[in-house]
Amino acid sequence: MTDFFYKHKKACIIAGITAAVIIFAVYLYALFFPGYWYGDVFLYKKSEKIFGQTEVYSGRDAVNKADYALYKIKEGNKTKLSFYVNDLERNYEIVSDNSEGYNPKVTIHENGELVFKGTHAGFSLLTEDGEFFEDPITFAVSGSDKIPEEELFPSYNWLYDVSQQRTAIRGNPLFLIGIVLFAAVIIVDIAYPDFFWNLDHWIDTKGGEPSEFYRFTQKLLWILAPIIIIASMIFSFIDVP
Repeated sequence: MTDFFYKHKKACIIAGITAAVIIFAVYLYALFFPGYWYGDVFLYKKSEKIFGQTEVYSGRDAVNKADYALYKIKEGNKTKLSFYVNDLERNYEIVSDNSEGYNPKVTIHENGELVFKGTHAGFSLLTEDGEFFEDPITFAVSGSDKIPEEELFPSYNWLYDVSQQRTAIRGNPLFLIGIVLFAAVIIVDIAYPDFFWNLDHWIDTKGGEPSEFYRFTQKLLWILAPIIIIASMIFSFIDVP
C-alpha cells in the first residue's frame, strides 16, 4: 500500500482532495436542509411547492412506524395547515392578529371546529383569561414505546409555532465551526510538519528538531483526523434541538 502511494502520490492526493470536497459539499447540503423539527423527527421541506403556494414537509418516525406529512399555506395573518399521520388527516386554520397590541390574538380551528381562542405570549398560548393554555395534545416524538396513530398529531402550541416561524435547519452549524478549524489545523500540519513545533518552541529553542515521539503522535493524528471529522459530522445531526 505504501509503495502504491509513493508511485501514484500525485493521483492519490488529487483523488483524496476530490473525495473530501464532495463529502463536505454533501454534508453542507444536508446540514442546512430546511424543515421543521417535530420532536425527534425532522420534517424535510420538499424542493418544490404544489399549486404555487403550498409548502410540503415530510418525515419518517421509525419508533412509531409513522409517516408524517405537513402542508402549509400562508395567507397574511391566516395559516392553513394539514397534518397527516400515515393515512389519517387533520386540517387546521390558525389566525394570528397582532394589530391591537404586543400579544397577538389567536384563534385555531381543527377540522372546522374552534379549539382555541386567546393570545400568544412568550412561548405559549394563553386563554382569554390570561392563563396558560392546557394543550390537550402534549405528544413528543421520543421514547421506545409505540404510540397509537390518533395520538401522534401535533399540539396546538406546535402548530402555532409552525404557522409563525421560518423553517429550521437539519443539523447543528456549531459543529461546522469546529470541523473547519480542526481540518485547517490538520492541513497546515501535513503541509508544514514543523510549523506547530516551531510555533510552540520559537522563544525557548534555537535549532533542534521534534522528537521521534512527536513525529509518531503527529502521524497518528493525521490518520485519526478523517475519523474525528466524520464523527463530528454525524454528531452534528444528533440532539438537535
